[in-house]
Amino acid sequence: MVEAVSFDIWGTLLDLGRYYAVVARRLSELTGRPAGELYRLVLETYGEALRARLEGSFRRVVLDSAEFFAARLGVQVEDLFTAVVASVEDPEVGGLAYPDAAEALEVVRSSGYRVAALGNVMFWPGMLTRYVLYRCGLLRYFHLTVFSDEVGLSKPSREIFDYLAQRLGVGLGALVHVGDSVENDLAGAVVAGAKAVLVNREAPVPKLRLGRGAYLVNSLRHLPEVLKELV
Repeated sequence: MVEAVSFDIWGTLLDLGRYYAVVARRLSELTGRPAGELYRLVLETYGEALRARLEGSFRRVVLDSAEFFAARLGVQVEDLFTAVVASVEDPEVGGLAYPDAAEALEVVRSSGYRVAALGNVMFWPGMLTRYVLYRCGLLRYFHLTVFSDEVGLSKPSREIFDYLAQRLGVGLGALVHVGDSVENDLAGAVVAGAKAVLVNREAPVPKLRLGRGAYLVNSLRHLPEVLKELV
C-alpha cells in the first residue's frame, strides 16, 4: 500500500531550461557576454555535469559543480553565484512550475499521502530551490524537503531513499518516487526497494506500466490514478 510520494524537482515540477535562461540573462548582465551564447553553453555543460556527478567528481557538490560550469562558460565562479542569487527575484521565476505540477500536488496531498521533495543539487544549494518552490506556490504542499547538499547523500544512491523513507516514517515499499531521470529517479528508487513513476512529457502515451512497481506518464495529471494501481 502506498503511503508516501516523493517528487524530484527540476524537470519534474519546475522547468530547468527556463530557469537556466534566467540565470544566463543575469550572467550576461554581469559579464557583457551574449545571453544566448551563455544559455547554450549552460545546457551543453549540464549534460557533462550530470555524468561527472554520477562519477563522484563533485565532492563539494555546490562549489565543485560551480567551478565546473564556470570553467566551461568562461566566467568567474563569483559571477555565476551572483547571477543565481539575482535570478531568484526575477519575475519569470514565479512561473517556472509546469502547468500540471500544482494540480497533481494538491490531489496527492489531499488524498492523504505523505508528500516530500527529493532533489540533487548543482551550483546552487537546496535552500535556494526551496525558495523557488515557494515563489511558484508549491512549497506548501510538502511535509518534507530533502536536498543532497544538506544530507550528504544524492540520488540514485539507496542511502538517500532509505533516509527519505525513515524521515517520512514509512517503509521503502510504501514509497513512490516521481521524477524525470531514468537513472536518478526511476532506477534509483526501484533498486532501493521503492516504487517509481517516470515523467516524460514527450511520451506518446498517457501512461504505461514499466513493471510491477513502475510507471511512465506523460503528465503529472495521470499520477493520482497511477498511485491507485501501484499497490
